[in-house]
Amino acid sequence: MIEDLVTTEQFVTMVIRSIKGHIEPTRGSWSSGYMDYALYKGIIEDYDLTNISKPIERRSAARIVHETLLTEFGERDEQDWSAAEYLRDLYSCRTCVMHIAQMYVKGIMHGRDPYLFDTAGSLNRVEAEEVVARMLDREQRMPHTGGRVFQSKHLTPDEAWEFMVNDPTAMLVDVRTNEDYRTGHIRGSICIPLQDISNNPFSVCVRKDTPLILYCQMGYKSSIAAQALIDAGYSRVYTIPGIEQYSYPLI
Repeated sequence: MIEDLVTTEQFVTMVIRSIKGHIEPTRGSWSSGYMDYALYKGIIEDYDLTNISKPIERRSAARIVHETLLTEFGERDEQDWSAAEYLRDLYSCRTCVMHIAQMYVKGIMHGRDPYLFDTAGSLNRVEAEEVVARMLDREQRMPHTGGRVFQSKHLTPDEAWEFMVNDPTAMLVDVRTNEDYRTGHIRGSICIPLQDISNNPFSVCVRKDTPLILYCQMGYKSSIAAQALIDAGYSRVYTIPGIEQYSYPLI
């Protein structure tokens, strides 16, 4: 029933109260103590305050729980989130990809069906309570595993540099977002975000025998991009460690 849907404030209250107990609102604040605390800790953002009384979207719930795990529990992300690749709407929200993928592979939030997360869908109270319970108790989670086995060849940074010296046609491609690229990238690389490659792999270059060396933050997005290029017929596709996996000199 529509009245059973959980609002953003109700969901944040459920999450924060489950780990902090009762919190009084900040003096002069128009929102609850739970919202104040979550905002202070960076668990929620201005978007959540704007939509405080509206039914929470599943992508927002995924973000809030993910940030709570990182902030309050120090729980590390799963490096292999390939199982989430099968969700048709995983990339429908560029800023939500990692939140959704982590909640899905950890088994905290499941899809509406095996291939759809339903990013803009809502949560009823029973569903919200189940999400919070799985956030708190790993034993209640049902992780999703068994993603695609990627076919690209992995190079060490030294092998990649030697490759590019010997073949000046080789392209070094950063598949992170343009925003991430501007914060620091490997010299000589160009930015072609994963979403752009997924939408049109032929936009990378005309010749399909051009050597393409891809990297990202943690290594997984580059693997997805590499597979998309291989599937499109590119024959010389490689990946190197992500910038959090190797001490590259960034510019």
